[in-house]
Amino acid sequence: MPAIFDTLALPTDRSARLLLIHPVTRAPLTDEAGEQGWIEFYSWESEQAQAHRLARDNAQRKLGREFTAEEEWEDMGQMLARLTRAWHLVGLDGRAIAAPCSFDLAAGAYNATGLRWLRNAAIAFLNVTGNFFPLAGSTDSVPTVATHSG
Repeated sequence: MPAIFDTLALPTDRSARLLLIHPVTRAPLTDEAGEQGWIEFYSWESEQAQAHRLARDNAQRKLGREFTAEEEWEDMGQMLARLTRAWHLVGLDGRAIAAPCSFDLAAGAYNATGLRWLRNAAIAFLNVTGNFFPLAGSTDSVPTVATHSG
């Protein structure tokens, strides 16, 4: 990037937590210990997102065609998985889900039809750049934002 644009650039290494909300009742999804579920994401502007976009575009070039609707759906789930840094998942029943945060599990979750509400919440959260930048005077290193989903 030309140095003249330095003051326009956003940091690309930020992450933020999406606080999980029950898709029907809109109540915070909290576990038995009272901790609210969350997913920590890197932003659309991150190096992780850029690496995924470049890999996807190279794959399309090799195929010599655009992705099908099914491939687009799967690719978005994979992009969300690449942007997922960590999580504390809580089921709709209020029980903590002891699942390690991995690419394969995340992609499987974001691409599951029954978890469309979670995918939609993730996309909505990522679409607000301000979620990744604390307000002036804030000391949060990882901003947390409650986003309604469903």
